[in-house]
Amino acid sequence: MSNNAFYIMIDIIIIGCGIYIIAQYLFMARTHELRQNMMLPKELPIARCKDVRGYIQAIGKKQLVFGLASTICGAISLAQDLIGSVNIYISMTAMVVFIVLCVWYGRESKKAIEKYW
Repeated sequence: MSNNAFYIMIDIIIIGCGIYIIAQYLFMARTHELRQNMMLPKELPIARCKDVRGYIQAIGKKQLVFGLASTICGAISLAQDLIGSVNIYISMTAMVVFIVLCVWYGRESKKAIEKYW
């Protein structure tokens, strides 16, 4: 596997994860239910959530922002890797934004879990 193919694969995974996060947000917002595979730790029992609606309100829009940003950052990087049409600085900025948002969403998710479990 060439170096470029590896980066393309990573970009596709990031885009797929972003789409998955958006789909989970839409499910959560529409049904007002939580599922175990919704970016929650496996050892965290959903049935023990003190306030499901409060948790959804606290994390929902943040999850949507993270999903959209992941999809956009992955797409920018994929365009750079496939056709090189994106300025390298824009591509690198997108990756930095993605990493910063990963840390941000992780912290916000942890805060919400501590508050509602």
